[in-house]
Amino acid sequence: MTFALPALKHVPSPNYSLRGGAAVRLFVVHDCEGSYAGSVGWFAQTRSQVSAHLVLRKDGLEATQCVPMDRKAWHACAANPYSDSLELEGFEKDGFGDSELDAAAAIVAWGLKRRGLPCRWAERGEGEGFCSHYDLGAAGGGHFDITTDRGVWLGFAARVEAAYSASAAAPLPDWALDGLPPLQRISAPPVAPIGWSPSGTIRKQSDDQPGASPLGSILWAQERLVALKVPLALAPGFDCDGLNGPMTKAALAAFQRQAGFAAADIDGQFGPKTMAALDAA
Repeated sequence: MTFALPALKHVPSPNYSLRGGAAVRLFVVHDCEGSYAGSVGWFAQTRSQVSAHLVLRKDGLEATQCVPMDRKAWHACAANPYSDSLELEGFEKDGFGDSELDAAAAIVAWGLKRRGLPCRWAERGEGEGFCSHYDLGAAGGGHFDITTDRGVWLGFAARVEAAYSASAAAPLPDWALDGLPPLQRISAPPVAPIGWSPSGTIRKQSDDQPGASPLGSILWAQERLVALKVPLALAPGFDCDGLNGPMTKAALAAFQRQAGFAAADIDGQFGPKTMAALDAA
């Protein structure tokens, strides 16, 4: 395996803070449950109150840095102070392609080497190394990305180990930054393009109101659930916060039942079929 990192863009997020003296011991892998552009655009907004250090595009050829590596991104609740983070474009339910997984593995290997951390799966978020958001359990917000399938995760862990070994053949490259990049290296935040929607219908310019949530993002789906008056989305404690937590999954499953999905498809996941149904409802 040849060690290679994707091209890197910079779209700074305002949503970060100091680590409070905590030493980084984990590299946490997430998935966006949405699009690359929508996620980067959402992290760039103060009102989202969420962020990640890095976001990887589906083809594995480009990533965006949103938060300086020496700062705390807001991605995994109690684990934020002592972890770096990577978001993969896509949905847990659909899985991830080889190109994206290989690029993600290279990024994780780079992050581990940079910090002097061991290349090991820190199962349940214990000790040093890398883990999934799912590994963090309630302390990480009770999320399920990038997978709950142990076999799938072990396959990814093997890719990380291969990338870590391959990286030993050359000096570790400079890549993501501590501190903000020079102004000339900063790109404008992306928005959901006109003409795109999960259902494939054409959107008009007037549909894109200033300040609207990125179409296809988790926040967009949460706002749709509230607008459609799905009972669990109106319950106390349900927040439109852009986080795919247990209450959001329960509300989404309620919507799927309400929309007449087959029993096998009622899973509380943000897959293309569910996004299309939310878009069309």
